[in-house]
Amino acid sequence: MMDDKQQQVWETYLTQKWFSFGKQGQEPYTRQMILSTDGQITNYGSNNEKFWQVKDDKLQFLDLNHQPTTSFSLPDDPSAMKHFTLIGTYLRNPNVKHQLVAHDAVEALRDVRDDLVQNVTDRFWDAKSPIYPVGRKIKTHSHIRIAFILNSVETLPALMPLIKALQDDAMFELKLLTISRIYNTVNVFDEMQTRSGLEDVLHKNGLNYISVESDFDGALKKMRLWQADFIVRQSQWDNDYPDAFNADRLDWARLIHIPYTITEKMTAPAHLDHGSMLTNDYYLHVWRYFTAEPLFPSEKKAIEQSFVSKDIFQPVGSMKAKMIEQAKPVWPIQHGGKRILWTAHHSVGDSWFRFGTFPEIYKSMLAWTKAHQELSVLFNPHPLLREVIETEKLHGLTVADYDDFLKEFTSLPNAGVLQHTTQYGASAAADVILTDGYSAFYEMQIQRKPIVALLRPGHTPFTPEGKQILRGLHVETNIAHAQQEVLRLLRTPDDKRGNQVAITKAWLANDHPEYAIMQAMRGEMGY
Repeated sequence: MMDDKQQQVWETYLTQKWFSFGKQGQEPYTRQMILSTDGQITNYGSNNEKFWQVKDDKLQFLDLNHQPTTSFSLPDDPSAMKHFTLIGTYLRNPNVKHQLVAHDAVEALRDVRDDLVQNVTDRFWDAKSPIYPVGRKIKTHSHIRIAFILNSVETLPALMPLIKALQDDAMFELKLLTISRIYNTVNVFDEMQTRSGLEDVLHKNGLNYISVESDFDGALKKMRLWQADFIVRQSQWDNDYPDAFNADRLDWARLIHIPYTITEKMTAPAHLDHGSMLTNDYYLHVWRYFTAEPLFPSEKKAIEQSFVSKDIFQPVGSMKAKMIEQAKPVWPIQHGGKRILWTAHHSVGDSWFRFGTFPEIYKSMLAWTKAHQELSVLFNPHPLLREVIETEKLHGLTVADYDDFLKEFTSLPNAGVLQHTTQYGASAAADVILTDGYSAFYEMQIQRKPIVALLRPGHTPFTPEGKQILRGLHVETNIAHAQQEVLRLLRTPDDKRGNQVAITKAWLANDHPEYAIMQAMRGEMGY
């Protein structure tokens, strides 16, 4: 057992270093982690590593709830470390080993200083040279250059019309970077279901791409040398990307945000009971956010009370909404009954929007599907659902329980599971949709489908605009009542359809939003 003096030596050492941290043998998640004297982990944004402590001969990383997530065995003193490195076990998946490498704080600060000096030098030349005007990228090439950083096949449809239009326009030069998707800065996804699946879709669409497996900093450097004029990232969440592709390392170019959801006006931000999703700090970096419709008064007010600028928002309609509207019906279950699409959100714990109901209802849905052999029931889980179950401690549900459910559910003659692909063909083919959200609350309204919304108690509150969107849904708070409503809607016309038409009208008004986006880029570059 480590005595008090040894523990003090370790705590002093750990607070005087900067660290690289990540999976053993792979590109680190960060090279700038700091273990602060107050027990917090700073310079790193994952909820899995928020606090640290030295306890029982171990350095422990703790999550937001102060639960241990990674444990590093410590030698008697820091001088016994091999190559300044500690190897620890990720407690939520013991097969995963984490590596922590110490760097001298003076050297780390020198690196930061050098970056700052280079930044100041760049700004000096911008200001002094007549051929480098401040705030304006110089056209040193004959094409407008745009790079996409892609990590999700499921949300690719929100960008595909623009990607194809750019490929066909001789004025633009296009680069598509593909990376594996991570969750809260941890890669917990099956590689064959993320980057390679994404690349398969791009290949089938005749699109060339640059596959980035691990050297993210190298890819970032080459993208800068290529001099991208515009960069599009697939989501606004920095935690879904390695450090190299975080917002503050990309805004040397003009960042474009095209939401993978149609609208962000439905709820307050996660963990808050008011406010707007449009005040996300990511949007401080963004040159233009192309919205589906004009800002509402409440959104304008929230933006005015933040450092986000109203200037970045440009309503153009929604490529995703048009894609959903035009989706061809496809039903993967060979069964002749009425078709029920059941979608499940990933926010099943208490750390996000708290809409997910899967742990409470999956047994009931299994029994209901068995009892109604006249129905064809397709389960469509959010791409993150399994990963959340695996990484968060949920009462009464393990990842083994989830996998057992999938196996039993798919063994039923009238049931199936849809994963790792777009769900809009299935929703277009469905007769009724049962969902706990989040995007499904409004996306399937575009297809004029009867939608039963199962709301979980304590979810993130709806905004006034979100409550208006609910007018297109049949809202229930009890799974038995929701199942009864599904059966009723199979027999009777949907009285919500008129509301759905009104709610979605603005999103569908422009047949080609991608052309408006391209024109905005041309105008910015002076074409």
